[in-house]
Amino acid sequence: MQRRSLLLASLAALVASPALARSPRGLWFDPTQLPSYTGRLERFLMDPAGEVTRALLREGTQIIFPASEAEALTSTIQQDQTLTAYGVRARTAPVVIMLAWARNDREPANFVANPSWFASDRRGSEELSLQGRIRAPLLSPQGEPMGVITEEGHLVRLPVGMNERFDWLRPGEIVAAAGLGTRREESVALDAVRLGREPDKLEPLPEENRQ
Repeated sequence: MQRRSLLLASLAALVASPALARSPRGLWFDPTQLPSYTGRLERFLMDPAGEVTRALLREGTQIIFPASEAEALTSTIQQDQTLTAYGVRARTAPVVIMLAWARNDREPANFVANPSWFASDRRGSEELSLQGRIRAPLLSPQGEPMGVITEEGHLVRLPVGMNERFDWLRPGEIVAAAGLGTRREESVALDAVRLGREPDKLEPLPEENRQ
């Protein structure tokens, strides 16, 4: 654990350096030497605060990036187009902290100045509810389940460890949730305070595990 923390701290200090926060051609290292992960974009996902901070690839990999990178990504990569992310993958789960990206591995990479090393705690302000079929667990940058993503593109965020308290939170199951979040068009992202299989049968989360 200590070695991993030191590695993350060293990488964070490197990529956050003002001298490196410019175009890839100005870097003293080549970001494409980092491990790369390529897949077809299924959708971009917003967090409960309404900021786009994640890409879900059709192959199942989740790519995490800072909100400051969202405009460039969403204007360049469209649904079903390829996305190549260079970065750090969690040891036990298909989630990648993006350090650089491109449309494919033949194009110059776009450097990410301030990667999202840890899960965001930004919250929404609107009381919302949703229902959908679970597509995949929502993963923290370290690969820990922290909610679910639905087939419809909804996002239900839970405290790390809460997924284990609900053994039915599996892909293919129906989930309903309520809490503070953001709605954009047909998609909802929220921090769940009540959870269940049906909208009229929601139960509060166990008090001791709430964020």
